[in-house]
Amino acid sequence: MTWMLVLDIVTALAAALAAGLLCERIGISSIAGYLLAGLIVGPGALKLIEGGAEISLLAEIGVALLLFTIGLEFSWRQMRALGSRTLFAGLLSIVLITLVTAGVALGFGLTFAGAISVGAVLSLGSTAVVLRILRDRAELDHVHGRRALGVLLLQDAALVPLVLLVTFLSQNTGSVAKEVGKAVINTGVLTLGLVGFVSFVVPRILDEKAVARNRELVILLGITTCVGATWAAHDLKLSPALGAFVAGMLLADNRFADQLRADVMPLRTLFVTLFFVSVGLLADLQWIGAHLGWVLLASVAVIVGKILITHISLRAFLPGIVDSLATAIALAQVGEFSFVLAGIARTGGSISEPVFQGVVAVSLVTLLIAPFMVPRAPKLARSVAKRLMPLRALAKREREQQATMRLSGHILVIGYGESGEAAVKVLRELGHRPVVLDMGPREVTKAEQCGHPSFIGDARSADILEHVHLSEALGVIVSIPDFGASRVVVGQCKRLAPHVPVIARARYHQFATELDVAGADIVADEEILVGAALAHRLAAQLPEVKPEPKTEAAS
Repeated sequence: MTWMLVLDIVTALAAALAAGLLCERIGISSIAGYLLAGLIVGPGALKLIEGGAEISLLAEIGVALLLFTIGLEFSWRQMRALGSRTLFAGLLSIVLITLVTAGVALGFGLTFAGAISVGAVLSLGSTAVVLRILRDRAELDHVHGRRALGVLLLQDAALVPLVLLVTFLSQNTGSVAKEVGKAVINTGVLTLGLVGFVSFVVPRILDEKAVARNRELVILLGITTCVGATWAAHDLKLSPALGAFVAGMLLADNRFADQLRADVMPLRTLFVTLFFVSVGLLADLQWIGAHLGWVLLASVAVIVGKILITHISLRAFLPGIVDSLATAIALAQVGEFSFVLAGIARTGGSISEPVFQGVVAVSLVTLLIAPFMVPRAPKLARSVAKRLMPLRALAKREREQQATMRLSGHILVIGYGESGEAAVKVLRELGHRPVVLDMGPREVTKAEQCGHPSFIGDARSADILEHVHLSEALGVIVSIPDFGASRVVVGQCKRLAPHVPVIARARYHQFATELDVAGADIVADEEILVGAALAHRLAAQLPEVKPEPKTEAAS
C-alpha cells in the first residue's frame, strides 16, 4: 500500500508537470494544468491513480501550508494598510454572494442547510490563481491589484467562520447549539495554546545565537509550529486548516515572518500542486459530460453574478468604476478553498452527491477560465466603463490612478555589521533613504532603534528581495562579510533587477574578481582600501615632505 502511494504521488506530479508546462507554453497559468492533470489521470478518465484518499490527505497538508503562509501575511498592520473600506467591501461581497446564491439554490429545491452551504462555497475567490497572476504581471501595486489583495485576504480569513458555519449546518444530531458551543470552546483552547507558544516559547528560541547562524533552525521551527497546530486542530475536531491559519497569523508580527514565508515556499508548492491535482480527481467526467449544458450555463451565471455583486459591493465603499470592475472581474472565479467547504458539506450530508459534482464542475470551469480573465481585467473593465460613464471623467480617473501607482526609490543595504552601519549613516547624511536587510535579529533591532526601516531575511532568497522592492531601489550595497553569500546575493540581485546598480564588499583581494564576475557594478576591495587608508593616515602624522625637484641627468 505504501509503495502504491509513492506511485500515485509520482504519477500526480508527473502529470502536473506535463500539463503545467503545456499551459505555460500557451500562456495559461500552470494551476489550470494541475487541475487538468487530475481530470486526466483520475478515475473519470485514464484511471492511473487509485489511492485518491491518500493523495487527498497530502493535499490537505498542502492546504494547511498554504493557509499558514497566508496567515503569515495576515497581520493587523497590513490589513489596516489595505484600508477599512476595502475590507468592508470584501465582507459585503461575501455576505451578498452567499445570500443570493442560497436564494437561487432554494428555488431549485435544496434544503436551507444545503443552500447556505452552496452559497458559502461560491463566495470565495482563488488566492493562489489571482495573486500569482497579479504578481507575475507586477500589478499588485495597481489600484485593482491592491483591492483584490485586500478582498482575498479577507476571504481567506473568512474561511475560518465559513468552515464552522458549514460544519454546523451539516450536523445531523439535532443539537446544533451543543455542537456550536463545543466548537467555540475548542477554538478558544486552540487559540490560547498557540498564543502561549508563540508569545513565550518562540521568542526564546529565536533569540538564540545558533538560530541567527543557521537558517535551517528557523525553517524547522516554522514547519513544526504549522504541522503541530494542524494536528492540534484535527485532534480537537476542528478544521486542520484553521489551526495552520491561526498559527501563521500569530507569527505574522514576528521579525522572522518574511523569512519563514520564503523558506516554506518550496514545500508549499509541492503540496499545493498535489491539492490541485486532487481537486481534478474529485470530478466525474461522465457526470460532467451528461450535464455539460447545465454546467456551462451555471458557470456563466456564477461568473457574471460574482462580477456584478462584487462590483456593487466595492462601489458602495470605494470610488472608481474602472478599478471596481477590474477587481470584480479578477475575483469572478470560485476559489481553491471552496473545495474544502464543499467536501465538508458533502460529508455532513447537507448537499447530495449530484449537487457536490455540480459545484465541483462549475468551480473547475471558473478556475480554468480565470487565467484568461485576470490578466485582461483592466482592459475589460475599461471597455465596460466607456459605455457607462463619460470619457472625460474616465480619463481623469486614469491619470489619478497612474500618479499613485509606484513607491519612491530607496537604497537597499544588505548586512548591518560595522561597514553596513557606516554606509547607512553616510547615506542618511546625504539625504537618501536606506532600507536594511539582515539575517540577524539583533542587527535588525539595532537598525530599527536608529530609525532605519529594517527587515529580517536571507538576501539569497528571491522572495525576500522582491518583498523589499529590489526592482524599485535606487541601488544596493552588499556588506556581508561572507564571500560565498555575497556572491550569491550579487548574482540574485542582478538576475532579478539588472537595472539596479550593486556595490559589493570584498574582504580580500582574491575575491574581488569573482564578485565582479557575479555581476557587481562596483567592488570595494578592502585590502586595497585599507592599504590606501593606512598610508594616508600615517602621512597625516608626519611632517610635510616637499617633493625633490627633478634634475636633468649630466651630459
